[in-house]
Amino acid sequence: MNLWEVSFRTQYEYPFIEMSGRFPGTSMSLWCIWNRELLQIPTQNKPMLDAVEKELKKGGWIIEKWGDDHGGRTFFLNDTCAKWKSIWNIVEPHECLLAPPAVFADGWCYSRVLSFEESATRAMFKELQANGRTELISKRELPLSVLPSNVWVHSLFSDLTAKQSDALLNAHRLGYYSSPRKVGTEDVAKSSGVSRSTYEEHLRKAENRVMDALIPYLQLYAQGQKTPETLPLKGTAVEAPDAAA
Repeated sequence: MNLWEVSFRTQYEYPFIEMSGRFPGTSMSLWCIWNRELLQIPTQNKPMLDAVEKELKKGGWIIEKWGDDHGGRTFFLNDTCAKWKSIWNIVEPHECLLAPPAVFADGWCYSRVLSFEESATRAMFKELQANGRTELISKRELPLSVLPSNVWVHSLFSDLTAKQSDALLNAHRLGYYSSPRKVGTEDVAKSSGVSRSTYEEHLRKAENRVMDALIPYLQLYAQGQKTPETLPLKGTAVEAPDAAA
């Protein structure tokens, strides 16, 4: 049995693809879970965020929204898959696994898919091309040992630099995250051979990027813990306080 990782981008009639084309230069990350979706827009461009939010409200999709410390916004949405053909609608019938999130940027949907069958991959691409323009970015064979842990690794850690990764790993190895804490940043910096200020800069950036990547999953988990009666009915747009305010 072979395992293939296939990355591609595609264009077809789908709200988030079209929306990203109207707001170039900013990526939108989408997570799908059952009949809900999570859309994360990590930008400080408030006029653009307001315009996107206006479109989401017009469609009646918003259930809840959050702001973050960096000025971005995350929207918890009603499902769009039932009305429009999402990338999940295309990928999953071909027994391929979409590694979230799907990323929309400049009028394209960027996706990474895992497939066990070459024939399934070809069939998936045939359907993608029937819907619109599709371009292969990369294809590589992976060892089966990467499953299941490596499916989500790229999504969580791809924004980290090598120095930031090392800063996090060294802090954990030396007990910085133990309770009670075993060492301070000065100790970890010394063991890493850099100044305290340099080390703390790498560590804080790493922590911020990891948290930014984890928050959508945590928000989905937190929403999933609510009982069904506490969730708004599908199709009902609910205004929530702007956490960024």
